[in-house]
Amino acid sequence: MKKFLLVLVILGLNLEAGYIKESVEAHKKGDHKRVASIYQKACDEGKSSACYNLGVLYMGAKGVKTDVKKAMKFYKKSCDANFTSACYNLGLIYERGKVVKKDLKRAIELYNKACLKNDGSACNNLGMIYKAKNELKKATDYFRMSCSSYDNVGCSNLAFMYANGSGVKKSYKEAIKLYKKACGAGVPMACSNLAYMYENAQGTTADTKKAKELYKKACDKKYARACNNLAILYAKDAGVQNLKKAKKLFKKSCDLGLKAGCDNFKLFH
Repeated sequence: MKKFLLVLVILGLNLEAGYIKESVEAHKKGDHKRVASIYQKACDEGKSSACYNLGVLYMGAKGVKTDVKKAMKFYKKSCDANFTSACYNLGLIYERGKVVKKDLKRAIELYNKACLKNDGSACNNLGMIYKAKNELKKATDYFRMSCSSYDNVGCSNLAFMYANGSGVKKSYKEAIKLYKKACGAGVPMACSNLAYMYENAQGTTADTKKAKELYKKACDKKYARACNNLAILYAKDAGVQNLKKAKKLFKKSCDLGLKAGCDNFKLFH
């Protein structure tokens, strides 16, 4: 799932430390109007991080009325000053097309600008766009750029391309290495896909115990498909307790929105 980068910029900007210190103090006091006023003043003075933070506030921060069009204005000003997170968020708004008319061309331009500045999330989103267009070589290149820019979702997506030979020569060995990296960094989809490889002996010996551990890790992070797959493994085992575990996991998968999980849960009634 593509998400907005909503973390307020408060660290690592020594040149702008004055306004940041003021805003942090206002945040602690819960004075949201004061926070917005501080960011506005700093943005007017040309501080791109302040413009970005205003964009974040108007996207629905506590104590500030949501105004996406106003957020877009500040994201654009920040992006024009090469603040990559602002370019990413603005690109996502254009890609989704919920508030403004969907404009994939504009989204690609914005993501590309951020990606070329080593924004891994933007590179990953470009990869997803080109994968949907079935331009698999280009998608793989962007996933690789994303992974190289320390975006572990990009590493997981690159692993998927290697596992399936999409846009790159199939390599289970490379897929496993990348899935391990992404799973270790907390990407649930990577843990689930790695579990599938252990379950089905893809590039490794079959290891149901390891598969269960990995599915559980992903399921604990509310990755529905992992819960469903773990439930199937328990359902295959003998014993009343395992069937109870399977039923519980199918229910969790269903509650998380997976239709297959709902269908499997119905089999227990």
